[in-house]
Parts: sequence; C-alpha cells; structure tokens
Amino acid sequence: MGALDDKIELNRQTNATLEAMARALFKDWFVDFGPTRAKAEGRAPYLAPHLWELFPDALDDEDKPVGWEYKQVEDILELAYGKALKSTDRVDGCIPVYGSGGITGYHNKSLVDGPSIIVGRKGTVGSLYWEDGPFFPIDTVFHVKPKAPLTFCFYLLQTLGLEGMNTDAAVPGLNRGNVYRLPVSWSQESIRFAFNAIIEPLRQKIRCNADESRTLAQTRDLLLPKLMSGEIRLHEAERIAEAVL
Repeated sequence: MGALDDKIELNRQTNATLEAMARALFKDWFVDFGPTRAKAEGRAPYLAPHLWELFPDALDDEDKPVGWEYKQVEDILELAYGKALKSTDRVDGCIPVYGSGGITGYHNKSLVDGPSIIVGRKGTVGSLYWEDGPFFPIDTVFHVKPKAPLTFCFYLLQTLGLEGMNTDAAVPGLNRGNVYRLPVSWSQESIRFAFNAIIEPLRQKIRCNADESRTLAQTRDLLLPKLMSGEIRLHEAERIAEAVL
C-alpha cells in the first residue's frame, strides 16, 4: 500500500513541476518578454538557436517586442456558457461534470468534446481546469473555444487575475464582457506555435501521470478492504500491486 501511495505522490509532485515549468515559460516569453529584453541588453542566448531567432531584437515605445501588438481576450478565445444539469437529472456514466469547484460528479453524456478549459463563472470565480476528454460543464462555468493554441489560452488565462474579477457581492460572479476587454500582448504566430510545440508534450505527460495515479488509487482502494477482511492474502495483494506499478 505504501508503494502505491508513494508512486501517486511522486506523480503529483512531477505534475506540479511540469505545470510550474509551463507557467514560467509562458510568463518569460509573453509577459516579461525575456528573450527580447536579453537580446536588447546584449546578454547571452538562453534558448535553443531556432527559438532564439524567433524573437525581436528590441522593445518598442510601448515596452513590448518590436512587431508585436496588443489584442483583447475576445480576439483570442470565446468563453461559452455551460448548461444546467441538476444532480437528480444525471445518469450514471464516466463523463465528468464540471462546476466552478471542479468535478462535481459524472454523467452518461457530454456537452463538450475535449480537450478544453473550464473557467469558474459563479462561486469559485476564475478557477481553471484543463480537461483532455469529453465533459459536461454546468451553468456555473464557462468552457473555452480557442482561436489560438489551447495551451497558449490556458496559460494566458492564468496570468489575467480572473479570481479577483468578482462583479457580484451576493454571489461571486465573473462577467464575460470584462474578461473579453482585457489586453493581451500578441506575438508572431511562429512564437505561439513554438510555445505549443514545447508545452503539448508536457501536457501529455501530465495526463499520463494523472491517469496512472487514478489506476493506482483504484487498485489501492480495491485491495485494502480485501486484505482487511481476509478475502485475499498478503502475497496476492503484493503480486497485484507489483503488476500495477
């Protein structure tokens, strides 16, 4: 049981590291303009040559890379409304149902085919979830219809401070129009696609680790009561655990 728990924890830590790496890369490229600033100051390259050459050599009068522009969020993605689905109307299935606090249950039908991003609209304002598979977003969330690579949209949303954009004192709420008007620095397409090419494998690894952890947790939760009741013996549990690990 300890070996299963250790592997689950290792997967969690690995995923946290991968997420932090992706956030740091987005911030450096698209928020701090790190490569362009380094070029302008004559510092040594810290990216591979094929990536380094993508970035402009100087900042313009607006302190953004030369040739970049500012767009608004509505130019980059759509925040589509979820749909009401009472718990009494749900049918047992494997499709996750998302509210602003995350997965609230499961249903037998999806509203959206993944991958996509879920954004908290009511309740936990500005919460963000990445979902690779089909899912059902309820009416307390938005789901993202991207006009740019989904990875770019996900890490962009993390930089916008959505959690502080509550517009309703009674029931916390996120106003879609306010989000749409937020300014976003917009690079050349080649830079956005280069970012996606780096981040997509990280997202795939995150997904694989999460899937493995679910399998390990299910195995642990299945074995423990059987061991406690004497239904299976220790050597049988060890064999099953070793096979899963």
